[in-house]
Amino acid sequence: MKIIGIDTSCDDTAIAVLATEAPKSKKQSPNIKLLSNVVSSQVKLHAKYGGVYPSLAKREHQKNLAPVLKKALEEAGLLKISNSKFLISNQIPNSKSQTIQKILERDDILRTKTIQFLNKYQKPKVDAIAVTVGPGLEPCLWAGVNFARALAMWWDLPIMPVNHLEAHLLANFIDGEKQKRSDLSYFEKNIIKVRRGKTFPAVGLVVSGGHTELVLIKKIGQYQILGQTRDDAAGECLDKTARILGLGYPGGPAIARLAEQNEKLCHNSCDRTNCDMPKIKKLEISLPRPMINSKDYDFSFSGLKTAVLYDYKKRAKIIRESREYKIAMAKEIQQAVIDVLLKKTLKAINDYQAKTIILGGGVTANNELRHQLKTKSAKLKVNFLAPSPGLSLDNGAMVAMAAWLHFPKKKEWSRIKPNANLSL
Repeated sequence: MKIIGIDTSCDDTAIAVLATEAPKSKKQSPNIKLLSNVVSSQVKLHAKYGGVYPSLAKREHQKNLAPVLKKALEEAGLLKISNSKFLISNQIPNSKSQTIQKILERDDILRTKTIQFLNKYQKPKVDAIAVTVGPGLEPCLWAGVNFARALAMWWDLPIMPVNHLEAHLLANFIDGEKQKRSDLSYFEKNIIKVRRGKTFPAVGLVVSGGHTELVLIKKIGQYQILGQTRDDAAGECLDKTARILGLGYPGGPAIARLAEQNEKLCHNSCDRTNCDMPKIKKLEISLPRPMINSKDYDFSFSGLKTAVLYDYKKRAKIIRESREYKIAMAKEIQQAVIDVLLKKTLKAINDYQAKTIILGGGVTANNELRHQLKTKSAKLKVNFLAPSPGLSLDNGAMVAMAAWLHFPKKKEWSRIKPNANLSL
């Protein structure tokens, strides 16, 4: 079967087409193939504001959804020009035409582009449409949900609501890299572990701009939230501290890039001829690790953000504006976040005798976080699963995968609504 996955939970318009083939025998795994995975990013648009503006993001989704779908279907080899003489129009008293208008009545831009698309192209040979219904920014979620509802109604396809956080965890079963024919796919390797009882129970760590959660995964579809952030999420903390340092948006990648330079530049900074910053050599930054020793699994990163601000303000201007200071601070910020995530995750692994660490969310694309968690998991002899970096970020592929793993849990298009605060 083929599933279209749609995600507009934040500022990325993401649509993918996932194809699955049933196994020929019970001993074999299904053949999973990602036919396309298209993402239209709004990072440059929101960078000047230092964060995502929901109303602006929604408007961009309205502009981008139809073009992104066109590209996704084209890459999947499923886009064909329509020969039908029937067009969607306000002038035609047809129930389907009127329903399309009704679904998209509050989204002028989306309505226009969707109708143009449906009038021009044939129904693709797909079996279902999956869409993120939450959690996320509500205005953004509505854009994707209404688009999916319109497509499902017009093409007479089942529609499947997907939890964004679960999709991040299930991205681990998608192969983001091309495999040789003789190789097992990423999905096959991981699903074999599942079947052999080597995966669950697992501890899932979801870290993104809006969420930081530890989840006990008993099996696919059965989740228990162990802990979550009480204030700022880890990704939000990285964005805000990067803004303090003048590193721009998004903050996570900017901090990671600087942190990688720490060893190389800081040791040599005061050996240069005519160095005008002799105190840099003695520069030491120590930030708190909030709630690292608490007996629960909750997180708190607002105190870390405040500590960065206080340290920044107390430094002489020549110090805090120097590249050396920003590099040292980036290194410490990143490690402070990692230390807390690591300690809580390992505590959960031990307390619940879990067999696997499963990562999900944009912040988990951080190389240092992955390296340290992978190293610890190897010492503990537990499995470590992390999606390819590209699939750690918001994408439609993970939405389609989540829908397929839950198929045939579907709803009528008219009953699908977003829930910005949806939990696992």
